[in-house]
Amino acid sequence: MSTLRAALREALEQLTAAQVPSASLAAELLLLHVLDRDRTFLYAHPEAELSLDQERAYRHLLGRRAEGTPTQYLTGRQEFWGLPFKVAPGVFIPRPETEHVVEVALALVRERLMKPNARIVDVGAGTGCLALALASELPLAEIFATDISDEALALARANADALGLASRIQFLRSDLLEGFLTSHEPRVTSHGLFDLIVSNPPYISPDDASQLPREVLEHEPAAALFSPDEGLAVTRRLIEQAAQVLAPNGCLVLELGYQMSGRVQSLLGEGWTHIEVTPDLRAIPRVLSAQRIGTTDEHR
Repeated sequence: MSTLRAALREALEQLTAAQVPSASLAAELLLLHVLDRDRTFLYAHPEAELSLDQERAYRHLLGRRAEGTPTQYLTGRQEFWGLPFKVAPGVFIPRPETEHVVEVALALVRERLMKPNARIVDVGAGTGCLALALASELPLAEIFATDISDEALALARANADALGLASRIQFLRSDLLEGFLTSHEPRVTSHGLFDLIVSNPPYISPDDASQLPREVLEHEPAAALFSPDEGLAVTRRLIEQAAQVLAPNGCLVLELGYQMSGRVQSLLGEGWTHIEVTPDLRAIPRVLSAQRIGTTDEHR
C-alpha cells in the first residue's frame, strides 16, 4: 500500500506525462475525493497509507483524468462564488472568470438600480451558478433561471436544494428568453418585465473548436460552448429578446469571449446606454453590461 505522499508523487508523474493541465492540483483533488478528506488532513498526515480499495479507486480516477475527463466531472463538484456546486457530465462546468458576471450584476442592483427586490433572470443557467450566487447575495430578489437542457435544469434544481435556496428561484425550460415571450407560462409572465438579465451564453465559433483543450472539446456539452456566426448568433438573439422583456432602465450583463467586446457592443444598436466592459484578472475584456432605455409603453 502507498503512503499519501508516494501516491501523490506517482500521480503527478502520470498526469504530467499525459500533459494534463494543472497536474498537481488535479492529483491532489482526486486524492482528496477518494479519501473524503480536506487538504489539512493531507498535509498533516503525508505518511498515512491508502487502503487497497482507496488505491484502486485513485488509480482508476487518475487513468480517466489522463485520458481527458475533467477533474470536476470525476469529483462531481466545483466551487463557485464560495459555494459548493454539484457538476455532472452533460452540463457546463462553472469557471472562475464567470464570477465577474456576479460582481457586475451585484454592483448594478445595489448602486445603479438600487432595487434590492429586483426581478432577475439567469439565461442558460447550466448548474445554476449565476442564479444561486445572486440569490445568496440578494435575499429580497425574485430570481428565475432558464435552460433549454432538462439535464441542466435538474442539476440546477439539485444545487438549489443543496444550498437551501430552492424556494428563491423559479426554473423554466426555455430557449433563451422564449418562455417569457409567449403565453405558455402565465405564472412567470404575470408581472411582465425583468430588472436584470444575466447570462454566460455560448460564444465560441465552431471554426475555433480545434483550439480548445481536449477536456473541453471532448467532454463538455457543445450546445453550451459553440455558437454560429463567429460565436455571435446566440448572443445576438439574446440581446434582441432582452430588449423585449427588460423593464425601462433594466440591465443586461453578458460574459464575453476573447476579443469579442467590440463585436458584441455593435449588436446592441440603439436603445441602450451605460455600456461598460469589465476585464477579468488577466485584463481580458470579460463582462459587458448595458442599460435599456425606454418607457413602459414599449412593453404594453
